[in-house]
Amino acid sequence: MTSQRTAILFVLPALVLYLAFVGLPILQVAAYSLFTWDNGTVTGFAGLANFARLIDDQVFWTALGHNGIWVVLTLAFPLMIGLLLASILAECSPRTIRVLGAIYFLPRTIPLVVAGIIWGWIYNPMFGLANWALDLVGLGVLGGAWLAEPSTALYALNVVGAWTFFGFCVLIYLAAIQAIDPSLYEAAQLDGASWIKRFRFVTVPLLKPTTLFLGLYAAIEAMRFFDLVWVTTQGGPGYDTEVLTTHIYKTFFLVGDFGYAATLSVVLLAIVLTVSGVSYRLLRSA
Repeated sequence: MTSQRTAILFVLPALVLYLAFVGLPILQVAAYSLFTWDNGTVTGFAGLANFARLIDDQVFWTALGHNGIWVVLTLAFPLMIGLLLASILAECSPRTIRVLGAIYFLPRTIPLVVAGIIWGWIYNPMFGLANWALDLVGLGVLGGAWLAEPSTALYALNVVGAWTFFGFCVLIYLAAIQAIDPSLYEAAQLDGASWIKRFRFVTVPLLKPTTLFLGLYAAIEAMRFFDLVWVTTQGGPGYDTEVLTTHIYKTFFLVGDFGYAATLSVVLLAIVLTVSGVSYRLLRSA
């Protein structure tokens, strides 16, 4: 009992700070969503009317769809590339692992705002590296204004997000692979299994919890990212790169509709908490 009380006393300061700076603001935003606002002043009680507006808000559904696309693309590429590179890297010398691991992880250390500015230059249709590289290999016809065309803007942005995330996947997968019992690989090799078969039947199944963790982490992050989109396209052209966070920002700061912005925030929080709850249950059962 004494040790339990001691543990509670150690946790209590952090809990108080969390409730003060996270819990109370969440309750405040939830309360804001129940009222109508005009230039920062409450004009009336709206009840669930703000939530009913979501049904006819086409920008909301478009933004939610873009978040969904971002989740799928993030699961399809950074995780797959990270797993493959980690499997190859695990068989290299310790020195090679340290050097390449640092190189792969380097994009993760770059703030998304800086990454957005850098890739904005790369995608520039006049002097960008992307179009120059395509011209160099004779594929200049594929070039274009990557961030200004509706057909390519969202996918071009996802490339930037994947570039900053795959190195994290590599290191997490690498740590998990190094924790696998080497005798399993030795037994498979003695049975004549090729590298591909060892990868398929030993590495991939044993990394299921790690893959699940990275996938759900990526899904949660894909629902709440903001800075990369805002510093590059601000949701444009039109609404072709609009996501929930940019829609909330515009509704609050540009339109001044505090009540509806709070409603969008509550919905986003509910989605993130749902994904987090699912991830917790899946990780416990993995």
